[in-house]
Amino acid sequence: MKILPSSLREKKRYIAFEVTCESEPVDRKALLDEVFFATQALLGDVGSCEIGYRLMDFNGFRGIMRVNLKGVELARAAMATVCSIKGSRAAIRVLGVAGTIKAATEKYIPSENISPTSILSKPISSEQVSGTVVRKRGDEIEMVPDDKEVLKRANVHYVGLTSFDLRSLKE
Repeated sequence: MKILPSSLREKKRYIAFEVTCESEPVDRKALLDEVFFATQALLGDVGSCEIGYRLMDFNGFRGIMRVNLKGVELARAAMATVCSIKGSRAAIRVLGVAGTIKAATEKYIPSENISPTSILSKPISSEQVSGTVVRKRGDEIEMVPDDKEVLKRANVHYVGLTSFDLRSLKE
């Protein structure tokens, strides 16, 4: 079966959300079960099909959900009706909607909450730069600096460096 060209595919939006629950971190499967149940109860089969949920990322407290463009408002309404997860009282708060995962992360997920969870994460320090490497692709390095003022001034979550920048800092 052939893949549809991008001009014929449905447009997607990414919902950044936060889960507040009495219990400690929420299980990914339990969250999805409750969201699907709430959607089914609120909108029925037809409404559920229009949304097209896909959980892209979730760390137990915050996450990003992909939905179809036409189902954004329905998804927000359905997520707002979730009142318990695995028997514990819970609430889902939508932080915002964006057109890409990167934009949703940068706009709506606070930089203080970024944890270096990647296998490649390692502390790095020199006289001028110190922080934790979050992602490394070839010569490009993304890191969360120890000085949070750098992130506030730049209005980003990560500082992008290359291995050439690090070599020049050492010299």
